Amino acid sequence: MKFRTEPSFDREFSRLPREHRHLFLAMLYGHLLPALAAGAHRGMTPWPKRLRVHKLTNSDVYSMTWSFASPDGRATFHFEKDDDGEPMLVWGRIGNHSIYE
Repeated sequence: MKFRTEPSFDREFSRLPREHRHLFLAMLYGHLLPALAAGAHRGMTPWPKRLRVHKLTNSDVYSMTWSFASPDGRATFHFEKDDDGEPMLVWGRIGNHSIYE
């Protein structure tokens, strides 16, 4: 699946400690991308329970918890259509619970 990042995500990601970035990328490749390939975004299969993916209230934005311990890792994303009409994942925010404020 294609993706792009919002400037806020890029800034926040660059500020994460190296080990937090590695944890996020491990989750991305190990859990989220396989779930997307299986159709979780289309309701064809459930989202991995360990990510706690859910839609934010009154929004098309999804929230995902990529770490529960240290760090308290959270990220937000939504879907848009690419130029070919295919779904594209758009990363919005990354950090801890404060990204919801």
